Amino acid sequence: MQIVTITGIRPDFIRMSKIFERLDAEFEHIMIHTGQHYDDELSKIFFDDLKIRKPNYTLAAGKNSTTPYEQLSYLSKEVIYLLKKKKIDPAMILFLGDSHSAMVSAPLYKEGYKIGHIEGGMRSYDRRMPEEVNRVICDYVSDMVFVYTPLYKERLMKENKDPKHIHVVGNTIVEVVKPYLPTGKKEGNYIVADIHRNENLSTPEQYNHILTYLNELGNTLKMEIRLVKFNRALKHIEKHKLLKGKKNISLVGPYGFLKYLELQYHAYGIVSDSGTSQEECPLLKVPVVVPRKHTERPESVDNGNSILIGETRPVKKMIKETVTFFENYSISPAQIKWLGDGKTSERIVNLLKRNLK
Repeated sequence: MQIVTITGIRPDFIRMSKIFERLDAEFEHIMIHTGQHYDDELSKIFFDDLKIRKPNYTLAAGKNSTTPYEQLSYLSKEVIYLLKKKKIDPAMILFLGDSHSAMVSAPLYKEGYKIGHIEGGMRSYDRRMPEEVNRVICDYVSDMVFVYTPLYKERLMKENKDPKHIHVVGNTIVEVVKPYLPTGKKEGNYIVADIHRNENLSTPEQYNHILTYLNELGNTLKMEIRLVKFNRALKHIEKHKLLKGKKNISLVGPYGFLKYLELQYHAYGIVSDSGTSQEECPLLKVPVVVPRKHTERPESVDNGNSILIGETRPVKKMIKETVTFFENYSISPAQIKWLGDGKTSERIVNLLKRNLK
């Protein structure tokens, strides 16, 4: 039985790494890399770190298109053309997450293919986020939706998704991170900042507001702010000289999976608008402050793993809440139960074996 996976960006390769292994063992697994992240820093290094095998086919979404609609247009044509040219007839095509690559699920559904979505049911209810639109559409066209928690199942049922198509499997990140958990005494003398969401990079003014907050946070805590490089953010920084006078901020990275785990582990705290940080950092026992108004991972906030401080609030208020959270942070095993037990890939593969004939 053939199973196709379509994956294109760094976080999704990480989350799918153990699932790839189990699919290889149980099915004729055909891995398609869309090429959305195509340079070595954002793609190859993660295959090397996590010992992911070479994809069967690699497309060029990142090189051949620049906007989301260009990527969707390119992938809609190229993926379907590839499947037909190579006579690939999968029992199911699996996607993970909410990237532009996941949007190709819609034309594939229209073409008659069965779709499975891992990481379904996540909702921030903030339609400014392209990811929100992508995940809603992928959920809608999926025959099987694999969700991390019962809350995500409830959300899908409220959207009239048939519960028999929804499967609670736990979070994929647990079994990926646990074998590589850093050990030893934490340094705890710097802050890691990871800012790349559309809400914070939509204008140079908004990004400058976040950078001002970060610089003042470093000044308050007398710590270096290590800001991870992202191409879109660097364009704002260089064009508008946004780091001028912000002496507490240092640009670092980008990093592979293992080096970034180490960087986070040794940090005093994390400031990140990444959803992945809200899941990885509880496993690392590091606090996360999220400069967003909404999150698709409310369990992280509810369990004291992270806090939301908003995007546009006064800098002094954002700093005060950040410092208080960092100073009072503690975590127990009960506070990370919402992530699951690390058997997600096993559950997904067993469900596929039972449901696909």
